[in-house]
Amino acid sequence: MTTNQQVRQRIEDAVGSAIHAYDRQQQLRDTDADEIIGLVADRVFDRMVDEMRPVLNHEDLDFVQRRVEQMVKVCLNPPGLDSRFETFDRVVCRIGGQRSWAAGTVMKLDVPDPKDKTEQTLLPYVVKIDPPDATLISVPEDTNGFVRAEVCFGQRQRARMFTLCCKPLRQLATRRFGVGDRVTCAVEDATGDYTEWAAGQVVEVNHTVELADGEFTPGGGPAVVPYRVLLDDSGDTHVLVHRDEHWLIRDEALQAPGPRQAADGTRDVKRLVKRRAADGSSWELVDHMTRKLRLQDRDPDGSDDDEDDDDDDDDDD
Repeated sequence: MTTNQQVRQRIEDAVGSAIHAYDRQQQLRDTDADEIIGLVADRVFDRMVDEMRPVLNHEDLDFVQRRVEQMVKVCLNPPGLDSRFETFDRVVCRIGGQRSWAAGTVMKLDVPDPKDKTEQTLLPYVVKIDPPDATLISVPEDTNGFVRAEVCFGQRQRARMFTLCCKPLRQLATRRFGVGDRVTCAVEDATGDYTEWAAGQVVEVNHTVELADGEFTPGGGPAVVPYRVLLDDSGDTHVLVHRDEHWLIRDEALQAPGPRQAADGTRDVKRLVKRRAADGSSWELVDHMTRKLRLQDRDPDGSDDDEDDDDDDDDDD
């Protein structure tokens, strides 16, 4: 056995011991354990080769302990398991400055904090903010003080501010709905942490929001939003639909009211959804953006379960 092989073996033994210390119940899959050994050992081995050291020092061993602890936790609690949002979800983030908040798309979950040299701190989300900022930001906490779902605002305080901050630079040229149409809108649920689909009626198309002094909206004002919707069973509560997209407003005939993103894991945000047709013997594919149905003789995936067929949540910046 060569010297490098001996060094490598010592490192792998140290990593294996650390895995045992943090996984005493032996819950890790063999493939996860092998991956941890390979990744951590590679990092330490490369550093020892660069420094021409044949023996692990205290810094090496401390790194092994920290990194293995972190990786074991991630493997036993997969990234995003307890997160409110998933990759490609539409959210609104606090960014500070004149705009204060901005809409964007979740790109990554559970990312190491670059400011933490110990590599033990994970940031819940990395979000790509819409133009005009068009930048990546890290979200420090998965709380409404830093990140919340993009919805049709109007039920809570600061609804006007959120609407103006989230209005895109460019809107779609045409409108999918007209005055009097029945729709379901994405709104906050009772907790404010999750979302639901709420039924209502379009009462105005191309609603103008006049800007008061000091108010901000991308591109300046006055701000025109696609719809103003009166929600059912809510007194005189109106919500403003700041962009004509399927994740915010849908045809009530195709989208029933109910949970949209819930604490129990319920998710109903996909553009394309397959479901059984009314006759019970065939399947149909619903496109919530075009409002079209495509009948099919059988389940497109060969399964008997109702489930989402496609993740086509491309945002229109």
